[in-house]
Amino acid sequence: MADPTPVHNAGDPQQVRRAGRADKRRAARRLAAYRAVLATPEGRFVLADLLARAGIYASGFAPDALRMAFLAGRREFGLELQATLIGADDRAYDVMEREARARAHADAQEAEAAHTPPAEERET
Repeated sequence: MADPTPVHNAGDPQQVRRAGRADKRRAARRLAAYRAVLATPEGRFVLADLLARAGIYASGFAPDALRMAFLAGRREFGLELQATLIGADDRAYDVMEREARARAHADAQEAEAAHTPPAEERET
C-alpha cells in the first residue's frame, strides 16, 4: 500500500483536507483495480495461486528459526492480500475459493489417474 499523501504543513487545515481527499481517491482506485481483477477467471486464478504460494493454508513451522521467520513474513503478506480481496469483493473471493478447490480436486484426480494402470493391465 502506498504511503499517505505528504502534508508539508500539518497546521494548515486546507493541506490536510487535500491530502485526505487524495488518499481516499488513491484507495478507491486501488479497490476498483482489485475488483476488476477478481471479476475475471484469469485474475481469480492468479490471485488464488498467490495466496497458496504465500502459505496462508500451511503451517509456518520450520525447525530452522530463519526459515520460520521467512515463512511467517510470506504468510503475513498472504493474509494481508486475503483481507484486501475479501474487503474488495467478498462474493468474488468466495467464487475464487470454490474455483481453486475445484481445480485442486481435478488435479488430484488427474494425478491419481496417471498412477492407476488401465483396467486391462490390472490383476484380478
